Amino acid sequence: MNSLTVGVLNLNEASLTIDVLDKVALLPKAGWDTQLIVVDNGSADDEVQCLADWFLVNRSPFAEALLIAASRNLGCAGGRNVILKLAAGEAFLFLDNDVILPDNPEWLTILWQDLQADPNVAIVGPMLVFSDYPAIVQAAGIGLTSRGRVGYLHRGDPVEMVPAMSVQVGISPSACWLLRPEAQRTIGLFAEEFDPAQYEDVDFCVRLGLGGWKIICNCSVKIAHIENVTTRNIPEHPFARLTVRNAIQFREKWASVLPQIATIREEEIYWGPIPRPAEGDNGREIGQGTS
Repeated sequence: MNSLTVGVLNLNEASLTIDVLDKVALLPKAGWDTQLIVVDNGSADDEVQCLADWFLVNRSPFAEALLIAASRNLGCAGGRNVILKLAAGEAFLFLDNDVILPDNPEWLTILWQDLQADPNVAIVGPMLVFSDYPAIVQAAGIGLTSRGRVGYLHRGDPVEMVPAMSVQVGISPSACWLLRPEAQRTIGLFAEEFDPAQYEDVDFCVRLGLGGWKIICNCSVKIAHIENVTTRNIPEHPFARLTVRNAIQFREKWASVLPQIATIREEEIYWGPIPRPAEGDNGREIGQGTS
């Protein structure tokens, strides 16, 4: 039986989080020895109570089920670091609370096989698709330019245009990560300098890559992702301002190596409307996000 730690964060979105947890609860029934850790990042009392009620009813199939209610928002990095410190599985599955998981957990078996096939693989992620446009790619990995701009690979492309195979990428969005613990221990925890959100996953992957680890996107696995649910619940940090601030910080931190680790050109980045507009109106430079 494969041993797995599943980590999920919540911030005032208990209903969405419970939708994810209901799918996670299928994993023990499918033969996964599952430790579940949910960190609530300072939600309202009624939100925390909803999660506590779910744990009371559903905890028995899990090897261990922990609900940790923080008194304040620890941020994405801080919350995930709590999970990392408590995780005991052979691999760690990080899930955003706005992913829509398939009913059949076969998707996890496919990611697990990629992780086990090569001891130098640190992270395996799926292709992310839009929840409202599941036939359109949200991200099949992330690329970096030599100036440190991020671009979601194949964003806006039809799913059918992307070969259903595993490919090595420089960065994977952390909405759904299967992470090798040995790789994580070589680089340490998430960098909390990027709290409350944005670029902590990009920074983590850069550190892994510089350490010689591989990151894989398995494009045969498609997971729907609502996108930016966490950031909309942080009113004191408007999304656009937070993204720009952390982007500047990321570029300054990694300026000396960005030309060596760049994988895409500026003109390959698309942050325009979905679906893509007609040819001739490329919609670039509208916005970007990493969490």
